[in-house]
Amino acid sequence: MSKLRERIRSTRERRSVPFGFGPRSRAAEAHREVLVLAEVDGADAAAAAAGAGADALLTRAEGVAAVVEAADGRAVGARVEAATSGDADALIEAGADFLVFDDAQTEAAALLRPELGHVALLTDAAAAEEELRLLAPLDLDAILLPTTRAAATVRDQLLTRRIAELTRKPLIVPVDASADATQLEVWRDAGALIALVAGDTAAIEAVVAAAVAVPAPRERREDRPNALVPSPTAGMLEEDDDEPL
Repeated sequence: MSKLRERIRSTRERRSVPFGFGPRSRAAEAHREVLVLAEVDGADAAAAAAGAGADALLTRAEGVAAVVEAADGRAVGARVEAATSGDADALIEAGADFLVFDDAQTEAAALLRPELGHVALLTDAAAAEEELRLLAPLDLDAILLPTTRAAATVRDQLLTRRIAELTRKPLIVPVDASADATQLEVWRDAGALIALVAGDTAAIEAVVAAAVAVPAPRERREDRPNALVPSPTAGMLEEDDDEPL
C-alpha cells in the first residue's frame, strides 16, 4: 500500500469522541479532515513544502529522485500522463510513492507494479457516466480532478459528488492560496479529501492552515441513532399480591 493511500485511509477513519467529560486524545485533536498535496519543482521547493506542512508532494518524473530526498519521508508522486512500464520501474527506482497518469494514454502494463500507488487524471468534471464507471474497477489511490473554481457552486459540488459516487474513489481537487476552510469543507463533503496546491511556500502554508481549520462532517438528522430505553417487563411492573397458602 502506498503512503498516500495510508494517509487517505487514516483521514477517512472516523475518530470516536469519548463519552462524558474525559479528556480527548491528542491523536483525535490532531486529526485532519483534508490533506494537502503540494506540487513542487525541485529539491528546494520540496523541502520548503515539507516545512510548510504539506502531507505529500507531486513533481515531474525527471526530478523525482531529488524531491524524494528532500521530502522528509513524505509521499512523493510523479505526473506522467503517458506512462509506460519503463516509466513505472524508473519511478520505483527513484523512490516515488505514486504515479499520476492519464488512462487514455498510459500503457496498461504501467499499472502492474504493486510498489507504486496510482492516481488517475480526470480531464472533464462533467464526463459521461459510462466513462466514470470505467475507472471504478481500477485499484486507484485517488482521482485528480480538473482545475476548479475558487468558490464552488452547488452544481460544482453535485458534479464532484457524482464523480466520487460513480468511481468509488477519493478525489483530489486543485485549489489556490485563496482557498479557505469553508471552501475546503465544501469540497470535502463532495468527496475531495485532498487539496492540490501549486505555488510558493506562502501559498502552501495558507492552504495547510485552511485544511487544519476544516471541521468534522456534520451529522445529518436521519443518521443520528434514536435513543431506545428498554421497557421493563410486565413482571417487574406488577406486584404479586397473592400470599402463599
